[in-house]
Amino acid sequence: MAQAERDLLETALDELEFPRVLEAIARTCVSEAGAVRTLHLRPTMDAMALRADLDRVGECVDLIATGETIPFDRLSDVKGLVVRCRIEGNFISAPDLLKVLEALQTSRNLKSFFRERAPRCENLNAYCEPLVEDRVLEKHIHEAIDDNGTVRDNASRELQSIRREIHDLSAKLRNRLQRILKKYGDEELLQDEFITQRDGRFVLPLRVETKRSVEGIIHGVSQSGQTVFMEPAETYEMNNDLAILHGREQREIIRILSTLSAEVGAVAYGIDSAVDVLTELDTILARARFALDHGGIKPVIVDDEEIELTNVHHPILAINARRTRDAVIPLSVRFDVATRGILISGPNAGGKTVAMKAIGLTMSMAMSGIFPLGMCSMRPRRITTAIGDHQSIESNLSTFSSQIIRLRDVLSHCDGNAMVLIDEICAGTDPAEGGALAAGILDSLIERGACFVVTTHQSSLKQYALTRSSITNASLEFDDTKMQPTFRFLYGVPGNSYAFHLAKAVGLPEVVIDRATGYLGDRHGELEKSINAMQQFRREAESAHRLAAEEHAKAERLRKDYEERVAAVKQKRSSVVEDAREEAREILRKANALVENTIREVREQQKSTAEIKRDFEKGRVADKPRSETPPSEAPQAGALTPGAVATVRGTSSSGTIISIDEKGKNVMIDVNGIKFRVPLDQLDSGATSAPKERKRQSSIVDHLKLDASTSLDLRGMRADEGLRALEDFINNGILGTLTHATIIHGKGTGAMRKVVHEYLHEHPQIQSWRIGTIHEGGDGITVIEFR
Repeated sequence: MAQAERDLLETALDELEFPRVLEAIARTCVSEAGAVRTLHLRPTMDAMALRADLDRVGECVDLIATGETIPFDRLSDVKGLVVRCRIEGNFISAPDLLKVLEALQTSRNLKSFFRERAPRCENLNAYCEPLVEDRVLEKHIHEAIDDNGTVRDNASRELQSIRREIHDLSAKLRNRLQRILKKYGDEELLQDEFITQRDGRFVLPLRVETKRSVEGIIHGVSQSGQTVFMEPAETYEMNNDLAILHGREQREIIRILSTLSAEVGAVAYGIDSAVDVLTELDTILARARFALDHGGIKPVIVDDEEIELTNVHHPILAINARRTRDAVIPLSVRFDVATRGILISGPNAGGKTVAMKAIGLTMSMAMSGIFPLGMCSMRPRRITTAIGDHQSIESNLSTFSSQIIRLRDVLSHCDGNAMVLIDEICAGTDPAEGGALAAGILDSLIERGACFVVTTHQSSLKQYALTRSSITNASLEFDDTKMQPTFRFLYGVPGNSYAFHLAKAVGLPEVVIDRATGYLGDRHGELEKSINAMQQFRREAESAHRLAAEEHAKAERLRKDYEERVAAVKQKRSSVVEDAREEAREILRKANALVENTIREVREQQKSTAEIKRDFEKGRVADKPRSETPPSEAPQAGALTPGAVATVRGTSSSGTIISIDEKGKNVMIDVNGIKFRVPLDQLDSGATSAPKERKRQSSIVDHLKLDASTSLDLRGMRADEGLRALEDFINNGILGTLTHATIIHGKGTGAMRKVVHEYLHEHPQIQSWRIGTIHEGGDGITVIEFR
């Protein structure tokens, strides 16, 4: 890319406020190098590299959305340290070696993490291949340096021996000083009774007036001047020996650090490459977190001329702490071979420039490997802009001349790969001449195959756009009853400026407005009325389409619910039939066994015919189902007791009495599988028991729940309330033969989600569960599958 094109791109990104988006993403990076690289992200024209970058971000989004914790929480900038280690004889400090160890551990952990999940993140796994795995170097650094950045005593035998000598000699010196301290204390020579150090030597605090009473060397004076710190003469030799030991200790530490630094220098190129990969991974993870936090959607990079943005939100408005993405009105636009430009018109402060910036920012984010806040399908384009007032007294530039100079530069680098964004084109001059000049510029953009978005107030340009098939009018909706913009983007409909309405609303005299209307002329008024009519037709059509879509969705839900219920009933019916067949097979098996046993006994015992018949009858009676009541135990006709058959008076319905309350006034009765309570005096006794098959069917119908809900909303509940609701929901889902269900617990602090997941993990009837996808609601919902 030529320098002039780079300058135009940087200017365009600044005017679109793209750096503000990068700053929001950079704040979530774990390393300073990752934040810097994020701030330097720029749109690329390399479609293949862009797809690979977006795939890596998408894999990170999927991993985080499913609850995976990527082992990347910190990274220091060690590139400079590694360069120093490559210099022979040089060494870095123990804390710096700890930073290198941290980078090595992060490199190894991330490489292992993505390798284990290669089927789910093959692009990330391949990208992490250059990461370093050097457990030997990690072990050497860890064994030599502790977590506080201090060389360990056991880093070498020599260091361990030296420090043991230092410890022993320091103890002896302190004992000697304690005796001296006691002696000087008795002689009232001390300022304070403690032992301290100055210049690495042990000293005692004496009163300044007694300094000549003690033989020794003064190593310092207190800030107040009242205390001198003196090394007694009798400890000279011990302090000297201690200083020699400290010198030996320091030389051994330098030798250890030099050895470790040389080991780092031996693999410096590998570490350097790994740090580059880790820094890029930091930006990838930051972009993934941004997508999850703000509802970003992976863009589709195509090779054709089509650009399609669907329900995209302005990212800066969405990331504002006082707003949510849903509070920002989305817009949708489309460019293709036939449609190359969009002309946006409408009132002042209606959102024209914001809408144009939303289009530019969405495309810039997609080409920079950032998920935009909406659906985006496009091929890479060079974005250039002419937005804002760049007048300058020093440069002798007016608003109009500064924009014309910018448009000159844009046209000089414009081709079929360009996306040009122009705000208030050719404003600030004679409207007739400005309109004509703007039309000429747009003709040139169309001729060169560029795509463009232009905002204007000029009616002549609205009419011009109606005569060009390659330009589509658009506007921002304005509520002329409330006299305020709604910020809804109306694609295909031009907008009015509402200058007279706004002037009247702010209190401009009526006579002024009437005179101005007279100067305007009938032709302009007819155009404004036509635009109003088009906007009204658009609103009515959208309202009708929305109602039709709602009715269609409602019908679709009813159809799906009906199909699920029919399937559940069919499944239950199949189960009942299979149970009956199994019972019949069991009866047949027992009967066959009884016959075979009887034949065997005849052959073996030579029984008489009467004995055989008697034994056979006993066996047959014993094998009858236990549920059959012997005739002697059957309820007698006329007795209204549990198990008896009764008829509801005034109807032909009869059923089985289940229970009678303690007072004997009310009865629970089962009629064809439906249970209800009736007064005892409303029943007439029946003659026979209910058929066995009816009992079996009623018990099945009694437990079948066809109206089980497929979703549960726990937002706003406490943990104990949510747990009770969840338990009831799961039980109803099992009775309703559900296969899948959705639990809405929200994001919040994650407490309710944790309660839900712990309950689902222990429930035996839950086959599996997962966090919802971005389209389903992300980590605010959990989708479960029943067994």
